[in-house]
Amino acid sequence: QTSLVIGLLAIGLGGLIAVTMSMLTAYYKGIVDVLTVITSDTIISIPAFLLVMMLSVIFNQGNHPIAEPLNGGLLLGLIFAFAYWPGMWRTIRGPSLQVAEEEWVDAARSYGQTPVNTMRKHMAPYIAGYIMIYGSLLLGGIIISTAALSFLGLGIEGSTPEWGRLINDGRSFVGTSSWHVATIPGLMIVLVVTAFNALGDGLRDAIDPEADTGGTDDT
Repeated sequence: QTSLVIGLLAIGLGGLIAVTMSMLTAYYKGIVDVLTVITSDTIISIPAFLLVMMLSVIFNQGNHPIAEPLNGGLLLGLIFAFAYWPGMWRTIRGPSLQVAEEEWVDAARSYGQTPVNTMRKHMAPYIAGYIMIYGSLLLGGIIISTAALSFLGLGIEGSTPEWGRLINDGRSFVGTSSWHVATIPGLMIVLVVTAFNALGDGLRDAIDPEADTGGTDDT
């Protein structure tokens, strides 16, 4: 539950930022696009796991109020959202630029529709599928990163259960009759991450059948 809350929070908030910025940069272009590119490149230049570790330590050492809910779970979700929104934005930037050049967007502008309504009605539905696919694929990586941080003692702390911390606590029991203390959380991580990756593949095939890279039938 804790890992899913963190992952869904990170994907939801990061996806919202990415979709908003992709529509703004595609609609206005110019300086807005340049500033967003510079900001995203700056964040991407720092390894994501290192960035999450650094921000987690900074906020936890300062006893920030945002680090209290879920014993750091809310903080991790916000940090992951900050670290991963540039990647989400880059993923949907192309489709956003493509839809911004479509005739129906030009028609909406010519009829005096406000930019907000044009983005919400004509651009957002077009790129929603792309962000859903990428978000479902990224969710598994966030769950693994959360478990890794908790394993290292930098993620979820206190009495809140989390798979990575359970694995860390059960390491000494692997060779005993209580081997399941660490093994079961590890298996659950594998199953959940595999399930979300399969979900992402299924969404991609359902939304964009032409993305299938399998063999072609020439007959």
